[in-house]
Amino acid sequence: MFKKLLELYQYKELIQTLVSRNLKVRYRNSILGYAWTWLDPLMMMFIFILVFDVLFKSGIKHFPLYLLCGLIPWTFFQNTTGQSVSSITDNAGLIKRVYYPREIFPLTIMLTHGVTMFLSLLVLIPVVLAFGIPITAKILLFPIISIFFFLFTFGLSLIFSTMNVFMRDIRHIVPLILRLLFYGTPIFYAVENRVPERILDVYMFVNPLAVILNLFRSMFMNYYVPKPIHIAFALVDCILLFLVGYVFFKKNEDLMVKRI
Repeated sequence: MFKKLLELYQYKELIQTLVSRNLKVRYRNSILGYAWTWLDPLMMMFIFILVFDVLFKSGIKHFPLYLLCGLIPWTFFQNTTGQSVSSITDNAGLIKRVYYPREIFPLTIMLTHGVTMFLSLLVLIPVVLAFGIPITAKILLFPIISIFFFLFTFGLSLIFSTMNVFMRDIRHIVPLILRLLFYGTPIFYAVENRVPERILDVYMFVNPLAVILNLFRSMFMNYYVPKPIHIAFALVDCILLFLVGYVFFKKNEDLMVKRI
């Protein structure tokens, strides 16, 4: 498995080219271009503020910042997972023509949206300053948390992209799953206000995204740090999902080439 992962490094130039192509295609003929990486989360933030803070009174301190810290990583996760589903079937011609690790396609989609996420996080800087929140040493955890977040997202993307080759209904099922997960993840509400204490441990174990989003909030807005046991749950989930996804993908790789 480690040999296969190291093989990806040999194709780093191809990966860079595909990521660059994806970014250019995404903003081609767009007047505002890369500015959409900032405008999109800001517009979503204003909508949620109107609905959940103005109309329904969320009661969450620094709600705009709380929202941004949840929406930006969630958007990365949603776009990566949703678009990776058809990444193998959409590139059938390239896959059959020449050999290179097929996991490159979901990987480049994830890296493309990873670049967008990092650019979007720049929106947080003026918002943090506007609320007078100091930047603490917690920000140094950003690379570590991002790595585990990427492992979780990549593992799930590999599973869905593999399943879609054999059952094309998956591309229609995944958006439903993401919609349910959106409402089951503390993006516009706080875990401590909505999840009963008696099931909190179970909730954190089955939904590591809840822990990851709160860790992002802890870094950028001095939100409370999740319990160590919950962080441990999330890290184990991320690693396990990546391993399961990667093994599942490689085990079915040859069969996928025949089916597409």
